[in-house]
Amino acid sequence: MSELTLLLLRIGFLVLMWAFVFSVVYSLRADLFGVKVRRMPDAAAAAAPGAAPAGAAAPAAAAAVTAPVTPA
Repeated sequence: MSELTLLLLRIGFLVLMWAFVFSVVYSLRADLFGVKVRRMPDAAAAAAPGAAPAGAAAPAAAAAVTAPVTPA
């Protein structure tokens, strides 16, 4: 083997090892902190762009959810 081939093999091995290091760090970070999730737009909001905004009906729905429960 020539010295150039040996040098290229050493550099390739070094790059491969760094790729493994970065993949392990990424995997550990995802396990510890969770993966960022991109929010998808609502299908109903995307289908009806002329409709009222979704925030208009939210207070009524929130009031129904947070209404106190009366003991029986």
